[in-house]
Amino acid sequence: MAIEEMEEGVDTSTFNAKEGFCMSASIVTIVQKVIAEVIGTYFVIFSGCGSVAVNKLYGGTVTFPGICATWGLIVMVMVYSVGHISGAHFNPAVTITFAIFRRFPWKEDVAQGRHGLHWPKLHHQDA
Repeated sequence: MAIEEMEEGVDTSTFNAKEGFCMSASIVTIVQKVIAEVIGTYFVIFSGCGSVAVNKLYGGTVTFPGICATWGLIVMVMVYSVGHISGAHFNPAVTITFAIFRRFPWKEDVAQGRHGLHWPKLHHQDA
């Protein structure tokens, strides 16, 4: 592939059945992003909610500032750890907003499960 074609975004790759399904450059990129988002979201929720649970179980030893620091530090660690792979879009509201204003591709939004999991909540109206 010539450098000019790469700069223009022209995809000249071909699918080789011997390489397997996940060997295509576009598939690997999305798969890597999804895995990075799953890992990042897991550790953010595990650490943040874990600090709340520890605070409750041990009579307030973590305290509110400690819980806030835990949430902030785990987000920082995950942004530095997986942000270069996926962009660290751990908040679905931000991802959907970016997609609406065309700063984030819808294809990746749907691939990461953001659109499918949270879209019904956006359109829910109480009578």
